[in-house]
Amino acid sequence: MEAVFTEVFDVTIVGGGPVGLFGATLASLHGMKVKIIESLPELGGQLYALYPEKPVYDVAGFPEVRAKDLALSLIAQMDRLHPTVVLKESVESVENLEDGTFVLRTTGGEHYSRTILLAVGIGSFTPRRLPAQQAELFEGKGLHYFVPPLETFTDQHVLVVGGGDTAVDWALAVSKKAHKVSIVHRRNEFRAQEDSVRQLFDTPNIVVITPAEVEEIFGHQQVTGVRVKHHETGGTELAVDAIIGGLGFHPNLGAVKSWGIEFKGSTIKVSLDSMLTSREGIWAVGDAVYYPGKVKLIATGFGEVGIAVAQIRSYLHPGVTGLPHSTTLKNKQH
Repeated sequence: MEAVFTEVFDVTIVGGGPVGLFGATLASLHGMKVKIIESLPELGGQLYALYPEKPVYDVAGFPEVRAKDLALSLIAQMDRLHPTVVLKESVESVENLEDGTFVLRTTGGEHYSRTILLAVGIGSFTPRRLPAQQAELFEGKGLHYFVPPLETFTDQHVLVVGGGDTAVDWALAVSKKAHKVSIVHRRNEFRAQEDSVRQLFDTPNIVVITPAEVEEIFGHQQVTGVRVKHHETGGTELAVDAIIGGLGFHPNLGAVKSWGIEFKGSTIKVSLDSMLTSREGIWAVGDAVYYPGKVKLIATGFGEVGIAVAQIRSYLHPGVTGLPHSTTLKNKQH
């Protein structure tokens, strides 16, 4: 394919979640010409679109921060360096020109870049729906997979289903507004962070029901109750005002799987020492990647993007030695 005269960026970051935002900041600080492409109408990824009210406890320097506030802080940090931002476009294909430049074809046009950094998280947000009878009838009628503002649950009895970080964090957050929170999990052991589980059992208005499963949801135009099957004591019915499905989301990286990149299951395989994928010029970071010992945390993603940006800089400028630090970088704020 012949080269086309157009604006070419040093690095194009696909994904506007927390790791992608921090990547745009670091790459800009390192003197790169940066573009970020996000399929959603706003930046922030899962933090902003799925969990805006969710408290986050595992980011350095923040004892507790709302997911939405963390996202807005990352956006403000990036905006001071003025990278190019493209919203509401999904990258459908990636191709190389003869000179090695990448062409990223999106739902809105074409973009040109010397390198690509994938920070696509879990991809599209498809919730794992509750297997309970009649669950599909009550979506948007008291059954939530995408949680509304916490004030929605003021003085209510809210049922949360699940045993991972999503469910436990939501139970803790909702308990600050709800009269009562019940959390149902099919096992006695929770998969969430230990401190969050400790808080769960220590919170007076949270009732833990394990090992159990929600069998059926009741109501007319709105959720009014559920039937819970306890694996040890049998079935029971609970009157509830709202249900939160906290079983997580199905990862779907969509078109990325056709870009000639090696995968391990549903994640992108990268080199631990560089975050480089199997395709030259394309790096990947965050929840989308796999390497031995991978831990899916925002903090981990921030570290990975630091490695990737350093490697991209060396790739773009092979004769440059040493790595700039925050204390020596040129002040690009305006």
